[in-house]
Amino acid sequence: MDSNDTLADKGLNLYCLTSPVSFSCGNLVPNVFKTSPFVTVLGQTSGGGSCSIMPLSTARGSVFQISSNYRLSTFKNGSFYDIDRGADPDIYIAKIADFYDRKKLTEIINDIY
Repeated sequence: MDSNDTLADKGLNLYCLTSPVSFSCGNLVPNVFKTSPFVTVLGQTSGGGSCSIMPLSTARGSVFQISSNYRLSTFKNGSFYDIDRGADPDIYIAKIADFYDRKKLTEIINDIY
């Protein structure tokens, strides 16, 4: 991957669908996208989780990862906020059933523009 590998400035409308069961890394992605002018977050507030992991290994060399004591934060209005509370969507979708309805999602997205 290099600086040429981007979807920015290609005229694409990008979306991220998130829900209350989007937890840990499922919370990281929409929080990162909230800082991008190129991605619209749809759905409901993600489930939270500070998404920070810690790699460990046993004395015999087995490697695994666990949740760590570190927290990821976002900077907003001059303050840092822990992302543990989740990412609020740009466009709220009230019914979870609409997440699985392609026709309804297409209508919601088409209404944005």
